[in-house]
Amino acid sequence: MTIKNQNYAFLIFSYVIVFCLIVINLNNSFFWDTVQLGSAHADYFFHNHFSKLLLPIEIDSGHIPTFGIYIAFLWKLFGRTLPVSHLAMLPFAMGIVFQIYTLCRKFIPQQFVGLALILVLADPSLLSQITLVSPDVCLVFFFLLGMNAVLENKKLWIMIAVFCLFLTSMRGMMVSICLLGLDIYSNIDLKNSFRKILNQLIRRSLLYLPSLILFIAYNSYHYFEKGWIGYHKDSPWAQSFERVDDFKGFLFNIGLYGWRVLDFGRFGIWIVLIVLITLFKKKLFQSKPILLLSFFTIGIMIVLPLNMLWAKNLMGYRYLIPIYLTFSLCTATILFSDFVNKKLKYLLTFFWILCLLGGNFIIYPDKVAKGWDSTLAHLPYYELRHEAINYLDQNNIDFAKVDSFFPNTASFDRIDLNHDTRHFSNYSGKSKYVIYSNIYNIDDHTYDSINNKNNYELLKQFESHGIFIKILKKR
Repeated sequence: MTIKNQNYAFLIFSYVIVFCLIVINLNNSFFWDTVQLGSAHADYFFHNHFSKLLLPIEIDSGHIPTFGIYIAFLWKLFGRTLPVSHLAMLPFAMGIVFQIYTLCRKFIPQQFVGLALILVLADPSLLSQITLVSPDVCLVFFFLLGMNAVLENKKLWIMIAVFCLFLTSMRGMMVSICLLGLDIYSNIDLKNSFRKILNQLIRRSLLYLPSLILFIAYNSYHYFEKGWIGYHKDSPWAQSFERVDDFKGFLFNIGLYGWRVLDFGRFGIWIVLIVLITLFKKKLFQSKPILLLSFFTIGIMIVLPLNMLWAKNLMGYRYLIPIYLTFSLCTATILFSDFVNKKLKYLLTFFWILCLLGGNFIIYPDKVAKGWDSTLAHLPYYELRHEAINYLDQNNIDFAKVDSFFPNTASFDRIDLNHDTRHFSNYSGKSKYVIYSNIYNIDDHTYDSINNKNNYELLKQFESHGIFIKILKKR
């Protein structure tokens, strides 16, 4: 097999993996934040026939609700079902594979492009998001599209990618700032005189002007109608946006950020990088591609989390996927450089992929919060939830007497698109029954209370591959 055909084989294999991830999970319910960002937003536009742009305050996240409009539009065309919702992700997921492949071809020697594609694509958080109906799949695609467009200096595609990032979310705007930094580094000659550099910057800024106009126009309209931008004190998510109390809280967030970057097997990539730096540190600075990617990786690792570090609960795993992918690409570029011998290349590649695949099997103790929407470990939950609901039905347990936790308190129709308006109440400690799973990340006090045998008896437990759901009855 020629090197070219070998790379095509890896590319097709990657397409198949992504396709299977979506098709196998077509009937999975909306999960975690996608209950709001995917289902609730789309439901509003679907039932109101796109008559209004702004969302009701109880589900308004402050973003431009383009993703909800997109899902609702497909529901109108093909039906309001879970398979239609998941298939809406297919073009973006396939696009992610192609964009990563295109990036690898720019930085990786031809004979290792296919391997590099697998290493970058195998990130557990990315693969997990692809199984969901998630706006982050769209964000990652437009980010990678923008990165390729900047590196190829394709001005129209830069404009399109950045505009779509602004349409996706506030984080899309932060990612765009990172792309702007890469654009300046790659396409503006900083050795010119100040006047020439300034002229170049002004001309270049025109590519980003439509996005800026979009941002100003939408947020001005939103502020005029709602009186706030981004979030407000009575928002259901206001607690997440609360500022850390002191410098100690800020340092805690930095530590949390470090954990996010290392978690789910990504520590293996860091080990690979440390080994490579230790062995070849003098040669790294002689490679322009490595220097370019190092600049961009460090930049995005600093800029993207800036609007997260000051808040109490904004350090979500999925928010950092652009960082994971950029860091992986940078490390892969070093790994497959000519100065690394072939044996070491394959040894570290095997270690890297083993760590990432194994990362999906990491399940922490119940009291340790985990980003369940960012690891494939969560996949058994959907079937277990249906089994638990069937148990309640079969035993004639009134759902109005059952408490549960996020994300299991939305109506069944919002989670499953099944026209069932029943729902569980938010846990109060007063209801006769509680349905609890280890994917709910509840606080320690509540955990101790519901697992205290003096307070609740266990009626039934459903378990699969480390995920469980308990149905408890108050004593």
